[in-house]
Amino acid sequence: MLRPLLAALVAGALLAACSGGDRPSTDDAGPTTTAAPAPLPPAVESFVDRAAGSEDASFEASWDVLRKLEGVGSTASVVASPDGARLTVGDLVVVLGERPATCRTSARACVDEVREDQLAAFGIFSTFWSTGPLEALRVAADRDGAGEPVTSTRQAAGVTLECVAVPVGTALPATSCITPEGVFGFVDNPAVRYELASYRVGLPPAGALDVPYPITEDDSFLSG
Repeated sequence: MLRPLLAALVAGALLAACSGGDRPSTDDAGPTTTAAPAPLPPAVESFVDRAAGSEDASFEASWDVLRKLEGVGSTASVVASPDGARLTVGDLVVVLGERPATCRTSARACVDEVREDQLAAFGIFSTFWSTGPLEALRVAADRDGAGEPVTSTRQAAGVTLECVAVPVGTALPATSCITPEGVFGFVDNPAVRYELASYRVGLPPAGALDVPYPITEDDSFLSG
């Protein structure tokens, strides 16, 4: 009786060992790798590095904005410091920083988040003046058939701007320019054109970055 039982146990152990050994192990899989992004042309890389400094800039500025397709013109104003920024266009106010908010002066109310869709009507977004345009510039520089970047300077609001454009064939579909602090002072592309109308470097007044109105959970005032 003992011998048949022992044989059965040995056979079961062998079967389990064989079946376990046949299973693929995720531990044996090789490391997952992703292709590194192609290096940017030196002129674009240098421009991007300088534009990154806009996140630490302190200034007050306004831009003349034209949304080209609809021919919609507006004025956008920004007050900024390393702690955040406050953007005003029409009766829309957007606050960036520790207490983000989207507000309407006509409603004297805010919601506690940035609503990019509210800015879309004007052809801009909350970081149009800082790091926002950089991704489009990177994509343009990495596009097949992109030519050697063209650098230049221009004046806006009494400030000398450094500019870069990436040609496609013989055309320059988009031009981007920054102030010495890295703030985008001029952008011209097929969708929108904006240019500095005023610019002052320095810390904003106390309270300039505060949320201007009470926060509410009822966001119906944004759909009006």
